[in-house]
Amino acid sequence: MALIERLMGLADDGITPDPENKISVHAFFAAQSEVIAERLTLSNIKAFLEMDTACAAEYDALAATAPTGTIAKAIAEKALFIEKIHAIFILAEHGGIPGYSTPTEIRNKLGI
Repeated sequence: MALIERLMGLADDGITPDPENKISVHAFFAAQSEVIAERLTLSNIKAFLEMDTACAAEYDALAATAPTGTIAKAIAEKALFIEKIHAIFILAEHGGIPGYSTPTEIRNKLGI
């Protein structure tokens, strides 16, 4: 099951609600903040969120779009990047907001 659908609370068809496999948007982004702080690894998150191969692949694609580096500016850019993604998923989670209501729209906004 793909990451975007899980964060939106949808089944793989991108339409049917699937609350059983939903990933909490807030928990997901809290975990990303801990990755920036180097207190969690990507592997920790994949295990914690029980990601299958498809979900992990999409997560890796999303992570590859993040800014890199360890200087203060790069760390700030990473934090802003995470917050931007957080905002997109909060809007997507509520559904019905134009431009934020389908997995395809969300992937386009994320550049994946």
